[in-house]
Amino acid sequence: MKKRTWVLGVLALPLAYLGWVAWQVVADLTDDDVTARRQPVSCKEAMRFADQSGVPAGASDAKCEVMGALDTQYDVRFRITRADLDTWLASAYPGMKMTSDCTGSAETVDTCGNLTLDPYADGGAVGIDLTVEYEKGDTALVHFRPFNT
Repeated sequence: MKKRTWVLGVLALPLAYLGWVAWQVVADLTDDDVTARRQPVSCKEAMRFADQSGVPAGASDAKCEVMGALDTQYDVRFRITRADLDTWLASAYPGMKMTSDCTGSAETVDTCGNLTLDPYADGGAVGIDLTVEYEKGDTALVHFRPFNT
């Protein structure tokens, strides 16, 4: 009886530790509360991640956040005229192909695009997701998301 108690006592600590590790891994894998990891940042920092000096000329109402734990993604939202958006995309990301087939987007958008940067941005981004929702008149609400995953 004493030998069994001793063996259980010796095994209890490693088993408790393994249980705690398993609990942490499962909690991390099932945690989809990304908003808890969202933090506001300057738009200059967010745009620098994608090798841009700031939001495009003519942009207004810019709001920028960073999210992520191991990987980084910025979320840059701004309003801009359609003409200014087209001009900016043509000069900053000429390889960006926009499409109206945005079925994979979690948002209601009018056009979207994705671009893998080659070479990667010096600021850290390896790719960019962009969605556009056309508003009244000539205004577009843009979600520019550079990422490094």
